[in-house]
Amino acid sequence: MRSYPQYKGFDVYNSYPLGRYQRDSAFLRLEKRASKGLSLMAYYEFSKQLDDYSGPYGKQDFFNRSNEWSLTPGSVPQRLEVSYVYELPFGPNKAFFSFGDWRGRLLDGWSISGTAGLSSGNPIYLRPLFNNTGGVAQALHVNVTPGVNPRVADPGPELWFNPAAFDQPPDFTIGNASRTHGSLRNPEAQNYDLAATKRFALTPDRAFEFSAQAFDFINHANWNDPDNVIGPASAPNVNAGKIIGSRGGRVIQLGVRFSF
Repeated sequence: MRSYPQYKGFDVYNSYPLGRYQRDSAFLRLEKRASKGLSLMAYYEFSKQLDDYSGPYGKQDFFNRSNEWSLTPGSVPQRLEVSYVYELPFGPNKAFFSFGDWRGRLLDGWSISGTAGLSSGNPIYLRPLFNNTGGVAQALHVNVTPGVNPRVADPGPELWFNPAAFDQPPDFTIGNASRTHGSLRNPEAQNYDLAATKRFALTPDRAFEFSAQAFDFINHANWNDPDNVIGPASAPNVNAGKIIGSRGGRVIQLGVRFSF
């Protein structure tokens, strides 16, 4: 009997290499290496990302992918990060409080460190309340209302953008708006972390370290993203454009470490 090789099929639908992506960016990095107990690093980036495939809801038109070309939903146009470490000049052989007794041991070995991060909001991804295409379109864009400004004078939790500038597409039609909006952004984000560390040297190669860390130590809350669902005039989404709640909050953590 002659044997034949066995072939197994596989599904490449979700991995088909079809898609277009472009990212342009410029950045500036400043770094101060440790001197006099201080080291500092700052990083700023300006970027723009576009593609025709990403997003939490999928694509509207598989047959005309140029209509899907828009800002990447996760694109953050501006980002600033700062980190630092500073060994406090206290204790023996230091600039201040150079006591030779127990006070010197108590004040020696302290350092503070921290990070700060600020980022602008990513593009808003609007979607209609209903998908009345009979399953033809897996994801649906909204329609643009001509002549209505999507921006509001003073964006805030009560109204971040103007939902009247958009509408639910009629039944069995696809939306004419971009997948992500070209100028509307979700709220920016800020975060500040701080840590204080005390090192107790026992021998040249053994030490105890006590640390107190405060994440978001200024207790700054970042707004949640606004409600991005647009309903028809007959059944509007009353929360469209509004921000409900915030995220973040101070978290304090204490720890002890023994190094040997």
